[in-house]
Amino acid sequence: MMKQFLDVTQQLTKLTNNLWETNKKVQKAMVPPKVVHWKTPLLISIFLALLSVAAVTDLPTRTTIFDLSWLFFTISMGSLTCQQPFVIYGISLSPWVTSFLIGLWLLIRLPTDKKEIAWIAGPIIAIVVAAIIEIWKSESKWERVRSLFRPQFVIFTMSHLLISCWFAFHFLIQGWLQQYPSVLSQDLRRSDYVVTFQQPTINRSRGVVILKEMEKYIKQEARTKPWPQVEKMLIDIDNEQFFLRNKVLEKIVTTPEDASWDVKTSIVQGESRYQLDMQATWLGLVFRPEIYSFSKSCEVIDIGNAATVDCGPIKRSKPGQKKDGTPADSQV
Repeated sequence: MMKQFLDVTQQLTKLTNNLWETNKKVQKAMVPPKVVHWKTPLLISIFLALLSVAAVTDLPTRTTIFDLSWLFFTISMGSLTCQQPFVIYGISLSPWVTSFLIGLWLLIRLPTDKKEIAWIAGPIIAIVVAAIIEIWKSESKWERVRSLFRPQFVIFTMSHLLISCWFAFHFLIQGWLQQYPSVLSQDLRRSDYVVTFQQPTINRSRGVVILKEMEKYIKQEARTKPWPQVEKMLIDIDNEQFFLRNKVLEKIVTTPEDASWDVKTSIVQGESRYQLDMQATWLGLVFRPEIYSFSKSCEVIDIGNAATVDCGPIKRSKPGQKKDGTPADSQV
């Protein structure tokens, strides 16, 4: 019995010593040797993160505390990567690490339509961090000024400004393509700014989208209404008392490009049938001085007091034809 007690006591003593040694190693690894050290903001960051998760129930307060935790974590990682082994051939990784962490925070916090700010601001943040490092390492005011005009730092600044400008230009182009989607129907394979991996097709043109929606609306009306009501709608279209284009634009997401499309409809009445001709003509800027329009014809037939709609394919205006009917020059 005494031997078993001694064995348990020795095991507990050994376990206590191991825990004590582990505690000493953790303290040595975590506790900063001085106040101004990269571990100091890391400890503050961990404390704030635990506080936001465990102790705070109010969502706005928790979000604020978490943002502060991320800020101290960013400062910690920025300070750490200023030192070896994160300095490669005299170049510190701190500017890129810091800009990455701040950019990640911006991507989380910014609304969906503003997330491009994170990409544009990333290279600029790297410049600011690099300037702070240069000033921090300088020993005098004169050295601080000189360090910001060294060729290496000037090249670093200009290259990152160029990257930021390219990001801004990319998102500007994407914004234009969202506002004017018909641009994607053109052949952009020789463009230096717009990259598309799909072949140009008229299906991307906004005029084609509008004509297809008009066809869809006519067919929907024909399926759900008797012939007299469909016939009255066609007569109202012919008399310009019912604007099919406006009705369609109420049902789809509009873009600024829609205002530059002139959509016309014409009705030809026959015996128990109507021919509906629709044409969408682009009135805005074009790559060449020519007509850019699409047309579609549909036959609406009365069969047993019910309307049947038969539409042909969409046709594009002849490439190269000017507005006065003469052939256009082949040169752009």
